[in-house]
Amino acid sequence: MTVWRQSGLVWLGALIAAGMALLAQVLLARHFDAALFGAISYAYAIAILVSTFGFQGIGEVAIRHGGRLDAMQCLRTAVVLFATATIGAVVWILAVGSPDSEPVLLTLFFPFAIIQIGMIAGMIAFQIERHTIGIALWPAGFQGARLAVVIAIVSLGGIAILVPIGWTIALIPMAIFGLRRLKRAGKWSTGARDASPPSVTRSAFPFSTTRVLEFAEIQMPIVLALPLLGDAETGRIAASLAIIQGFLLLPIAIFQRLLRPRFHEWAREDPDRLRRIALIGTSSMLAIGAGLGLLTRPFSSDLLAGLFGSDFAPASSFLDSVLLVLPIWFASIAINSTLVSHRLADLRLGTQVIAVGILIVTPLVMSSALGSNGIIWGMIGCQGFLLVSGVTLLLFGQTKD
Repeated sequence: MTVWRQSGLVWLGALIAAGMALLAQVLLARHFDAALFGAISYAYAIAILVSTFGFQGIGEVAIRHGGRLDAMQCLRTAVVLFATATIGAVVWILAVGSPDSEPVLLTLFFPFAIIQIGMIAGMIAFQIERHTIGIALWPAGFQGARLAVVIAIVSLGGIAILVPIGWTIALIPMAIFGLRRLKRAGKWSTGARDASPPSVTRSAFPFSTTRVLEFAEIQMPIVLALPLLGDAETGRIAASLAIIQGFLLLPIAIFQRLLRPRFHEWAREDPDRLRRIALIGTSSMLAIGAGLGLLTRPFSSDLLAGLFGSDFAPASSFLDSVLLVLPIWFASIAINSTLVSHRLADLRLGTQVIAVGILIVTPLVMSSALGSNGIIWGMIGCQGFLLVSGVTLLLFGQTKD
């Protein structure tokens, strides 16, 4: 199967997953009010950030080493990273407060965060095996399980706390399958990749940090909105970002899922090819993002009101602004996904810390009276810096391991 056909298949799977994710968001927003929807989105965002830091970096190391890692080292690393992320989340919640409408949601999303280890393991297994169909359909399975729970809750008139409980229970079979699949996938390769790295924790930490920072680029506006703007405005921002996430699945599916194993391979064996593909991909994503943003902006108000309800229409100006950032966002995802050599991964960690710092500090410095404009400017600064720094590292950094 050619790369173009593989990309098309993965993008199709991403579209299906995005459609189901958006439908779940729409149903939740219409079933609950904007404030409660904002509280759910806030708790979900924190759970995803915690699980990403806890487990995603180990997955990246597993890809690099063909799944041949010491199980106990991986378990210890997962515990350390997950505990660190959980402590950080607790500190944040204590500092800014929990959603007034449903504080128990934060606690109930903790098991959901833990179960993500199996979801991440399944995707990593398919990436190790280069199983295109698995890469394409695994996110759809995840979103399908979430959607089924939401449909059941809405149909039965359920309360908000059933959302994290239902999602956790529904995902347990997939999580078990994902862990078992990763265990089998580790036998796919022999040779130089057989040896575990000297320290799984040392190897995983830069990847965990960079991946959580990547997720923070989309989730952090929701996390920031609640203490700055309140539950209802957080819900409206979450609705806008749900639409944006559907667009972002294009570069994510291709560069962070399908081509990720090849980037690791080219970093070792053919850095010139890696650099060439990265520049072509970044240019393509810049153009595609610009086209999608311009085509969607005239319909942003109708899109929000039609999907989520009239209560969400005031967020149309926020959605308009984010759509202007879309081409930069597409390009920054593409370029930074290719920076996988040990040296560039460490440098990328530094640039992403700065970028997310820009995202966080900008709305905090700007007056909350400006509404969501501070978050918008933070997103512009964050993505612009990531794009410029990513291109600089690719052109002048050491792409070969």
